[in-house]
Amino acid sequence: MKPQQRSRKRGVILTLQGFQKLQDAKSQSESCENLDKHYTHQALAIRTGLDPDTVAKVFACEVGVDQQTLKSCFRAFNLNLEANDYQEVYKKIQNRIDWGEAPDVSLFCGRTEELATLKDWISEDKPIPCRLITLLGMGGIGKTWLSVKLAQQLQDQFEFVIWRSLLPAPSVNDLLADLIGVLSNGKEPDLAFPLNQRISRLIHYLQRHRCLLILDGADRVLQECAGIKLTCRDCIWIHQTPTGGYCQFLKRVGEATHQSCLMLTSRVKCFDTTAFEGKERPVRVFPLQGLGVTDIQELLTTKGTFKGTPNNWDRLIDSCAGNPYVVNRIASTIQQLFDGSISEFLKHKITIFNDLNPEYELLSDAAKATIQCMVLNRQPISFSQLRTKMPPSVSSQELLEALELLQARAWIDTKTGLFAVQPMVVKYVESFLIDKKITKFQPRAFLEQEHQPPIAK
Repeated sequence: MKPQQRSRKRGVILTLQGFQKLQDAKSQSESCENLDKHYTHQALAIRTGLDPDTVAKVFACEVGVDQQTLKSCFRAFNLNLEANDYQEVYKKIQNRIDWGEAPDVSLFCGRTEELATLKDWISEDKPIPCRLITLLGMGGIGKTWLSVKLAQQLQDQFEFVIWRSLLPAPSVNDLLADLIGVLSNGKEPDLAFPLNQRISRLIHYLQRHRCLLILDGADRVLQECAGIKLTCRDCIWIHQTPTGGYCQFLKRVGEATHQSCLMLTSRVKCFDTTAFEGKERPVRVFPLQGLGVTDIQELLTTKGTFKGTPNNWDRLIDSCAGNPYVVNRIASTIQQLFDGSISEFLKHKITIFNDLNPEYELLSDAAKATIQCMVLNRQPISFSQLRTKMPPSVSSQELLEALELLQARAWIDTKTGLFAVQPMVVKYVESFLIDKKITKFQPRAFLEQEHQPPIAK
């Protein structure tokens, strides 16, 4: 299928600096070479080798042209076109923005690199712009705020921007009816079509218009799909509302050729789209990490005054892996009980785990044993090494599925063939390993650990 012709063109226009530079050179030429008379568009067209209408666009600075056109104009007056002489522009369109229940992100800080990367992925200039992006990360890491901030910064580049929370989780039919209703300007408010036809109608609008759709909290509807895709036991989240069909919907949006982007924020991946993922493919996953010390300090400026050495700050951020939600909770405790003293708080070795308990209970027994083994190992570990530390009751297939599940939940990272546990997860698992609250899959590593000094609290 050939890509659909886009309904608008983008290009570049002169900045104020670039326009002034060109205008000054033109005025000087008119004074010296044209008896102080203004050049007509026809005269400028002859001088630049461009069409008169194109020349008019250049000097109007409203309609985008290509960069080569600007170079021709500058060259005609012995000027070099520099990067700060022009900027990208989009044809002015009547866009529609529907924020749904998007949160206020006025206190947003940091994430400069993340925003730049995501903008680059979505850019129309890319040979293959992203059609489906998953912002993957643990709860409280900042996925929701980042999605809203990104949409705010990109809203002028889309004809439609729709932000939706999946709490409570709607059926996929209800969600599609909602999206199609907005994209059709109310002309198709409620489609009595089966799921496949509803998906086809949505893709029709994604092809016809450039749209940015954001679904926040997709893990609420993907848990069940992930559980079915993997054969790990006990990892299916039971929903009161029917959520079947979401993976089918996401798979088709990722496969189809269109000019739009669907972004998910989630704690788990959609396994049905894994085959289409890749660094240079239209389906990608963006693992979101915690904030650094500087960004956390900026975030807390509105919270109050905090006292601590650079080492105190490093230890505080490390204790919660830079999770903004957890940091805000800890900051309230430090303000209320420790008079803003970070060092006093750290003395008591208090840890807040940000609701990891429910997520842990959803893991299969094999996944629980795997994460325990990895934490006890204390160092990044390969699959082969991990296999030797697991009990015989866990097969290689179960171990592979467990690692996929843990990675899909952003509990572990993979670098250069080694698996490493997220810092907050390490502290969480250590907290109950100390009390020996472990599953029936007691890994060999734990049995060996019993004869070693206990993990320091």
